[in-house]
Amino acid sequence: MNHMTYENWLEYARDELNEETREIYENHLYTCDHCLELYLKAVEETEFQMPEIAESSSFTDSVMHQVTGLKKPTTKPKRKISQKQTIFNYFVAAAVTLVLMSTGVFSQLMNMASSFENNEQKQADSFVQSFLNKQDSFTNKFEEILKEEDRHE
Repeated sequence: MNHMTYENWLEYARDELNEETREIYENHLYTCDHCLELYLKAVEETEFQMPEIAESSSFTDSVMHQVTGLKKPTTKPKRKISQKQTIFNYFVAAAVTLVLMSTGVFSQLMNMASSFENNEQKQADSFVQSFLNKQDSFTNKFEEILKEEDRHE
């Protein structure tokens, strides 16, 4: 296996390599534990080489000032349905129900449903009845043929 040197990993950690080489190094890290250890050491070393922020409190204050200066996205407040609106909706529903009941719409719907059921039952009965009638006529004809054959013999 071809291992990279510690200096190579330092260059990688400092982001001094081109994209193609970085990709090769990254793929190598997936398979090589030795190079992974070297890479972690290189990262630790470059971490200490990073410049420190001179005035951290002023930096924090400037960032917070920029954050508070950002506009908050305006969201439309959700319209809450008041209790009066809910009660009104129930009264309207009850009134419509009473009107439909007084005009007989529900009873007509029930009559229509029962008439559909009756029609289906009649059709089912008529199918069974017609099948039995055909079977009966077939057996009658068969018996007649047998009787005629008996006469001829």
